[in-house]
Amino acid sequence: MTDQTTLIICLFASVAMLAWWISRLLLQDQAGRLRDRLRSDDADAHQQSNTAANITDTLKRVGHAAASPFMPKTREAQSSLRHKLATAGIYSPAAIRLMIGCKVLFLTAGLVAGYALSLTLGNICAGLSFGGLIGYLLPAIWLRLQVKQQQKALQHGLPDALDLMVVCVEAGLTVDAAMQRVGQEITIAHPRLSRELEITHMETRVGLPRADALRNLGRRTESIAIQSLSTMLIQAERFGTSIAAALRIHAETLRMQRRHAAEEQAAKASVKLTFPVVLFIFPAVLIVLAGPAAISLLKDFVFAN
Repeated sequence: MTDQTTLIICLFASVAMLAWWISRLLLQDQAGRLRDRLRSDDADAHQQSNTAANITDTLKRVGHAAASPFMPKTREAQSSLRHKLATAGIYSPAAIRLMIGCKVLFLTAGLVAGYALSLTLGNICAGLSFGGLIGYLLPAIWLRLQVKQQQKALQHGLPDALDLMVVCVEAGLTVDAAMQRVGQEITIAHPRLSRELEITHMETRVGLPRADALRNLGRRTESIAIQSLSTMLIQAERFGTSIAAALRIHAETLRMQRRHAAEEQAAKASVKLTFPVVLFIFPAVLIVLAGPAAISLLKDFVFAN
């Protein structure tokens, strides 16, 4: 590895670490910091919170200034990007500008890395194109991975949340109160689902009808399980059926679907293991088993001649 290649790797790693640190500061949970500040009575905790808030505000202003020329001009484009971020569980007001800023930052870093690499390979156009494309697509790939992680977390925690909702509804709580209680109880086990339930409860508290809040929950998360839950609750309230029984049946259905999905993944494991076995394990076993015999035959053939 040459000194130029080492310099390129260090430069790209430094830019990536800087972008990750800025994203961690800007996308931290605002509500969590507010709850910690209200519950804590320690003056040092307040001082640290104020210091972090000042740093975050400074970084926000810098990020806003850097991303302003590249911000989407139409409301449709901004709404689309905001919806993608909400689907990934990112609700920070600065998330849009941060996403645009990360694209610009990684695009610049990719162009620099591609140009430096092209000096070694000798093709500047290919290096710039490849580096810029990779740098521009990295934030989009990260966002897509966050969406998949959000969907998986919601799908995994929904049956447990429905069991708790059944207990709360049968104990006499309303759907709104049960949703608030369940959101508080599953904060540690399923924080993503807890936050979505808290957002839905806050929408009902500010005056939004329950049906609209449930529809927003399904539209915001884009989870098929949550959308079916919202539809079920709306229909149960409209037709006057037992909500506890409907929740119990829906929880059993989701748990059965999760079990079937696990069985499907287990059945696919044998097929997925075929390629590693054929490419890596089988040649090694063949060499160990047939190697001594092949060596003996080769020796006999050599000495016979």
